[in-house]
Amino acid sequence: MSKAAIEQLVTMLGQPLPSEYLRVLADYPEVLKNIPRAIDDSDSEGMIEDVELIRDLASVLEINQEARDGSVPDPEGIEHFWPDQLLVIGETGEGDYYCLDVDEPKPCVMQFNHQSVVFEVVAEDLQDFVEMLVEVMVEFDPNAPDEGFEDDLEDEDQLNEESEGTL
Repeated sequence: MSKAAIEQLVTMLGQPLPSEYLRVLADYPEVLKNIPRAIDDSDSEGMIEDVELIRDLASVLEINQEARDGSVPDPEGIEHFWPDQLLVIGETGEGDYYCLDVDEPKPCVMQFNHQSVVFEVVAEDLQDFVEMLVEVMVEFDPNAPDEGFEDDLEDEDQLNEESEGTL
């Protein structure tokens, strides 16, 4: 890990990086390494380790500087600045950031929605976030049949038949 990047992030945040976060970076999940984000398995949309859970600390520093550069207007036009205690750990690829609140002993992972200018909890902790990424980005097969979809249609057809009989 880049000692200089860690020092700059600590200075930026005003406190140490969460130990759980440093452990994840030091022992980055093998299953997330070199996994493309694109459905066609190309690297055209980057890799998970470069976007959703950034592995390179120099890139983490860069995205945190970006988040703190200027303000963001909310839908009512009120300007908001990035909170000092929020560490950006990745992004969605659509302009929203994933972040940790370093003020918390065991921080949850939040997603910053840049359009509505709100933070939403997406995982109770970093381990849950990693598991979510594995499930969504690694285990999801876009070509697999949608299991249960037919059952949902059958249930809907049955409800429609029952409701037609009551008219």
